[in-house]
Amino acid sequence: MSIFNKQILVLIIGTLGSIFSYSQSTVSLELMTFGVHPFEKPNLKLYENAIDANGNVCTEPGLNLSYEFFVSENRVSFQFTQSIFADAAGQMAGITEFSFRRLFFHKWRSSMYLEIGAALTYRNSWSKLSHGNIVYIPETKYYKNGNWEVLPSVIGKYEYDFYIGNKSDIIFGILYGHSYKTFTATLGYRYWLSTKVKHSKGCDCKNKYKKKFKDLFK
Repeated sequence: MSIFNKQILVLIIGTLGSIFSYSQSTVSLELMTFGVHPFEKPNLKLYENAIDANGNVCTEPGLNLSYEFFVSENRVSFQFTQSIFADAAGQMAGITEFSFRRLFFHKWRSSMYLEIGAALTYRNSWSKLSHGNIVYIPETKYYKNGNWEVLPSVIGKYEYDFYIGNKSDIIFGILYGHSYKTFTATLGYRYWLSTKVKHSKGCDCKNKYKKKFKDLFK
C-alpha cells in the first residue's frame, strides 16, 4: 500500500472514529409483521402468505437490526440497517440499507422521525415458483445472482418512539419499499449507547421526564 493510500485510510478511520466517539448513538431491534400491498399485484397467485383473497395483506415476519449515529444534537442522524424476512411468497428476503433520519416532532416522551435511505433489496428467486398455469412475472428489473434476485431501491419510513426510561425507547414504524410497492409495520426496541447526550437548545432536560401521566394529554 502506498504512503498516499495509507494516509487516506488513516483519515477515513480517524473521521469515523471521531463521529462514533463523540456523537450520540443507538442500536435497535425491530420485528416486521404484516406486509400491505395496495397497488397492482402481477404475481398474486404466488402470494403464499396472503391473509385475504386479494393479497392486500400478507404475513411477512422478519427482523431489522440497526445502528444509528447522530450528527446534529438529537435531530439529524444516519443509520445502517440489516433486515431478514419472509416475503409475500414465503421466500427468504433481506435488505441492507444506509439511511438519513430527521426528527420532526418531540414532546414529552414522544418523538417522531422521517427516514429515507438507499438500499439493496434481495430475495430468493420467485422464478422457480412457476408451475402449471402459474407463471412468475417480474414486477421490475431484478438483477440475477445465482438463486437470488437483487434490486437497488429507495426506502422510506415513518417512526414513532416512546421513551420508557433507562436509555430505552419503544419503536413503532411504517416502512415502504422493502419489497415491491409494499408497506409493512414494525414494532421494536431502541437502546441509547452514548452517554454524551446533547439536548436540543431550550430543553428543560432536568425535569424533562418528571411529568405526571395527565401531562401527556396537555
